[in-house]
Order: sequence, then structure tokens, then C-alpha cells
Amino acid sequence: MTRSRQRRVVCFSGFSGYWLAVVLALATPAMAFAVQQQPLSGGGEVAVIGQPFPVPLSLRVLDDGGAPIAGAQVHLEVNYCSSIPEVPACPEFDAYPKFGDGNGFVELVTDANGVVTAPQLFAGDLPGSYQMGAWTTTGNPPTRTSPIFFTLFQAAAAVPMTSAFSGAWYDPEQSGHGILLEVLPGNRLLAYWFTFTPDGTQQAWFGGVGDITGNSAVVTADRGQGGRWIPNFDPAAFSLSRWGTLSFYFTDCDHGTVAYTAADDAAEWSIGTMSLTRLTQPAGLSCP
Repeated sequence: MTRSRQRRVVCFSGFSGYWLAVVLALATPAMAFAVQQQPLSGGGEVAVIGQPFPVPLSLRVLDDGGAPIAGAQVHLEVNYCSSIPEVPACPEFDAYPKFGDGNGFVELVTDANGVVTAPQLFAGDLPGSYQMGAWTTTGNPPTRTSPIFFTLFQAAAAVPMTSAFSGAWYDPEQSGHGILLEVLPGNRLLAYWFTFTPDGTQQAWFGGVGDITGNSAVVTADRGQGGRWIPNFDPAAFSLSRWGTLSFYFTDCDHGTVAYTAADDAAEWSIGTMSLTRLTQPAGLSCP
């Protein structure tokens, strides 16, 4: 058995034995370290089942002063048996993303800039959202950081995104909020979601611009705060805060999915997906 398969068979109560140990460790104040792990790329991306994820997972390791740490050991591994929407508890090993060698983990060492970039990662055989956990070991004696997580989405199918996908999109079963998309030159996508706060007390909108890579796009979404209605709008009081990421893929010209991952400071918005149906299409555009 490979190391990954051995980890898989110790699943219980929704966690592998190792991940349960990590959770228990995180509850202990003594396990907090000054080393920082800064995600650089790969989070929130989409891959079709059996195909490679288009953007490699990459992160930077920094000390408590913000300087890069060279030579740190980084362990990156699929979060087996994690309780994530759409995915049954402890699916079989082949359901999870895997690296080219067939394993769900990889050992890396940071370069002079404190950066590690994982080898190519391939989608497994079950659609849904999955997580890759990364933690760093540094120092003498060695100490291990708390893990950070990259959320990945596996799709059953996806078609190329062209300018024809510009327009308004929504879920007919949740009419009342939706997303505006515009495909920009240079394989870029503008996306804004007009919706409501999780507690339902106010309207909310967030979005941004991201790259179209392969048959999907990942948009870093920001949310504006501090604005007021004219004539009392004060630009100095307005600010943008990171909301999270929005990932898009489409199965045909009129149907798709948005996968969303809230940032740590917006955790009440959670992680999940929403089906999309076209509502409008700009004049002059049509699907091939």
C-alpha cells in the first residue's frame, strides 16, 4: 500500500487519524508558531475529472518579521475524509485529487525566496469540493506550523469560456440574487455577485477580475465597505476587504457552476457551489 492509501483507511468520525491529531493540536495554545504560510496560487481552481488542475499550488513561508525562510520543509496533502458539502464522508481514494505519481501528498523545500511550488495535480473521479492542507516544519528543534488550506473543485465536464458567456446568471431556484459576468480581452473574467449577507440583514455585493485558465476562471473577490448614498459618499471612508474566491465553469452555453470559498475573515460565508443558468446575453454574442 502507498502512504496515501494507508492514511485513507484510518478514517473515523469524518477525519483521518492524522487530521484529528492536527485539530487537537490546534486547540492547544502552545502549538502556535511565528512562521507564516502565505498562499500564492492554486486556491479555488477547477479541474475536470481526470484532468490536471491548470494552476500549480504555491505558497511562501515567512518569519514573524515578514522575511522569507529558505530551506523550510513543507508537507502538502489532501485532507482525507474532510466534511465538505457535496462530498460524502470518506469517499474512496480515487475520488480525491492526486499528484502525478498517484499519491495525495508531496514533500517540498522552500527556495531562497521562501517559495514552494507543487508538481502537477490531477482531479480525482468524484465531483465536488476538496481541500489540500499545507504545513511547514522549521527551526532547531523542529517546530510545525498550523496548516493552511487550498480549496479545489472537481467538475464532471466543462466547455471553453468565450465572450458569449458575458451576461447575467442566476439559479432559478434562488431567484432574487445573481451574478454579472463579462469576459474581457486577454482571457480575463470580471464577475460581481449581487446578493445578501448570511444573516439576511442587508444587501451585499462582491467581485473582481481573474484569469481564465483552461475551461475555468478564478476571481479574487473583494467587498466594499464604508460607502454611503450620495451626496454623503466619502471616498476616504470607502475601503475594499478580501471576501474570498469565485470559480466558474460551464457545461454548455446556458448552464454552469460558481464555486465559492470565503476568506478566513469572512468565514461566515463558508464554502460551496451554486448552479448557474443564463438570464441575459448581450446583443451580438452567440455560442458556437
